[in-house]
Amino acid sequence: MTLPPDLKQKCLVLYVGTRKLVALLADLRESQPRVLHKEEVLFPDGFEKGYVCNLQNAALSLEKIMGAILPPEAWEHVSVYVVLGNSGFKFYRFSSCEYYTPDKRTISSHEVQSVVQQTRSVATLPLSESILQAVPESFLVNDMAAVRNPVGLEAERLGVTLQLYTMDFQNFRNIVKAFEAIDVDVCGYFPKALTVAESVLTDAEKQEGVLIIDIGDDAAQLVLWKNGYLAGIRGLSAGGSELTRCIARDYHIEERDADKVKFQFATLDESERVSEELVPLVTRNEKVQQSVHRKEFLDRFFAHAKDWMSGILQESKKFSEGEGVRYPHMVFTGGSVMMDGFLEWMQKEFGIEGRIGVSRQIEAPQEIIRDPSLAPVTGMLRWIMTAKQENEALFTSRSFMARMIAAVRAWFTNYF
Repeated sequence: MTLPPDLKQKCLVLYVGTRKLVALLADLRESQPRVLHKEEVLFPDGFEKGYVCNLQNAALSLEKIMGAILPPEAWEHVSVYVVLGNSGFKFYRFSSCEYYTPDKRTISSHEVQSVVQQTRSVATLPLSESILQAVPESFLVNDMAAVRNPVGLEAERLGVTLQLYTMDFQNFRNIVKAFEAIDVDVCGYFPKALTVAESVLTDAEKQEGVLIIDIGDDAAQLVLWKNGYLAGIRGLSAGGSELTRCIARDYHIEERDADKVKFQFATLDESERVSEELVPLVTRNEKVQQSVHRKEFLDRFFAHAKDWMSGILQESKKFSEGEGVRYPHMVFTGGSVMMDGFLEWMQKEFGIEGRIGVSRQIEAPQEIIRDPSLAPVTGMLRWIMTAKQENEALFTSRSFMARMIAAVRAWFTNYF
């Protein structure tokens, strides 16, 4: 069956976050991806903190959000990519080499595939973890390190440094089952640490050293780049929900009530601290059961926020210095950095000159571009148009016969 013309060069990205599902339909025909449609669901049924807790309900939630983007009969004609936003990811780096002595060999896609597969096979990963993505960081050709693309070079030795992104096997398998239940063939599952950089970082920042501090509701994640490479990832438990728990303890209320109060009234804008209005802490049947003056509420909130961010910055400094990066650029992403006055407060309290990581080089409404919690989703679109093409150049043969055989195989797969 020929693909419908209106679906060619389009893709669908699903983001499974800790609090929401997001679906983006995009057109990839231009130099920059263009977002055509977006759907979002908060606290989707069947999911808990980015993991599947009820398979049937999770599948229904996925089916509903995808159906709002495209009819089910169109799903098989569009490439579907999934970005995972839970806090259970791990990052590894492994290297190995293959030798071709006594004869030199011209490196082709076959040799690249072979050394990558060898490195994956010898990587000593825990048996309880599943590999989401294996990304070549650089290659070693003879004694020349940091080669981006070795194809076509003459070599007696070819090595690769491979970045492996993993998560718990059972948790990952449950997510896969949810998509299998609705007959969706996923092109790949990606941790948000891999995609967010594609959206928010410049090439200069990647070279000079940059630290992304991604603060979600349930956890924070540090992503460090230097010399153009991802240097490491570290997860922290200090998510935005820590502030929710502080509010709940201060006023002896339920966390669900505290979360509503934080969303509606919490701010880091100093000018709001003089307000004497009342903040409703608990509302039942449209009647306020407990309230507090906003000045008192914000005074406590600012104190909690300072302690919370101090812990994150201490861990960030240890992480950066441990990886040999001093004074990195600071980029903040995630839903918890969207509070009013965040950057001004960071500069005043900690002397930090940073910026909010918003989406770059993408055509989309401003509410998508300026939302730092959507950076992993838009970053997936950028990855498809940049890193994916670079990887395909490594693994696709340049010879006419090999390309023709691959094309014939693809044709039979698509049409029979």
